Amino acid sequence: MRKIILGALSISILILIWFSYSKHIANEFILPGPIKVIKTTIDLLFLSSTYKIILWSLFRLFISFVLSAVSGTLLGLMAGNFNILDELLKPLVSALRSLPIASIIIIIMILFGRNNSLYIITFLMIFPLVYEASKSGVQNIDQALKDNIALETHSTWILLFRVQLPLSLPFIRTSLFQSIGLGFKVIVMAEFITQAKIGIGRELFDGSISIQYDLVFAWTILLIILVIIFESILRKIKTVYEN
Repeated sequence: MRKIILGALSISILILIWFSYSKHIANEFILPGPIKVIKTTIDLLFLSSTYKIILWSLFRLFISFVLSAVSGTLLGLMAGNFNILDELLKPLVSALRSLPIASIIIIIMILFGRNNSLYIITFLMIFPLVYEASKSGVQNIDQALKDNIALETHSTWILLFRVQLPLSLPFIRTSLFQSIGLGFKVIVMAEFITQAKIGIGRELFDGSISIQYDLVFAWTILLIILVIIFESILRKIKTVYEN
């Protein structure tokens, strides 16, 4: 209850500051007021195209997430066992984690074009998280346990998938929860920069170009709502797994 009250108070203060500043500027083309933005948000909720746009962004996120989760888990498990693979992938993973997202988006867009780059960019942002988590999971398995298991089986694949994968799941699960939130932010940014034909990022781009800032604010509010829903679902899933 205390958290709800504090959260409501925080939001109320932000809206009050927003309302006061918009009145001070007195130009809705520059900063639309809360009332106009809320009205625009409600209007968007009654448009079928709004849900089509959201679904397109979620579809891109889903495809990129599945590909990065599968490849990141597999290569991470293998890198935890084979140092040569770890050393081979380390420069690439380090570069992906240190380079600014905007730089990666522009480079990938130049190399692969606008349409394919959306999936590649999101994949490249999520992959390092899952890869590092999978590798860490293997490396944190007790060495004595590894030696005992190695004596019982001669198959590397059985060792990877029947033993090391289940033991590494807590690390992998945490990275997957984190990567969904990151992936959602990246896909919207990529849609904005690449000017995708359809998507939340495209709507933000169109709103900024046409100086319809009420639309920009409205889509931002919808984004915040979507993130809150996602985080709530993920917290419940995480609680179920932990129990």
